Amino acid sequence: MQTDMTPAELTDRVRAIWTEVLGRSDFSDSDSFFEAGGHSLLASKVMARLGRAVGTRLSMQLIFDHRTVERLADAVHAHVSAQN
Repeated sequence: MQTDMTPAELTDRVRAIWTEVLGRSDFSDSDSFFEAGGHSLLASKVMARLGRAVGTRLSMQLIFDHRTVERLADAVHAHVSAQN
């Protein structure tokens, strides 16, 4: 993992990736990825980019279980912390 990434920076990174992948930024951190226009193919792009950002492979299940920016960032942080 990019060990110098704080939880707030990780949240910002998730938001930025969603913005890129969805092609829009008019969603809140508590909106569901899928209600904001995402679908499974876009979810795979999010998880691949996020995995590269934190330096580990991430399961697609994370975005299905944690559908908001806030919850996904927390889940990724917990996942990466558990690996260290």
